[in-house]
Amino acid sequence: MPKMKTHKGAAKRFKVTKKGKIKHYNAGHSHLMSTKSAKRKRKKRHATVLSSSMSGNIGLLIGVRTKPPAPTPSQAQIRAAEEAAKKAEQGK
Repeated sequence: MPKMKTHKGAAKRFKVTKKGKIKHYNAGHSHLMSTKSAKRKRKKRHATVLSSSMSGNIGLLIGVRTKPPAPTPSQAQIRAAEEAAKKAEQGK
């Protein structure tokens, strides 16, 4: 099977942060700015993180694996590990 190709249009518009989140710049910042409020223009200056629902689709286009967060251990597993550590200390 051939390699996946990066969608170049998406690659120019989206960047990936160190933590794997997808960053983008807001649309509507190039012209017709006189009708927009100062607060609206201020918010458009900076990049924002893409929502998690859209990041999967964009991740496919730019060739980034968006993996789910690692599962956290249950309370029962934590207690069992603590008890095992106590028994190991007592056995020494």
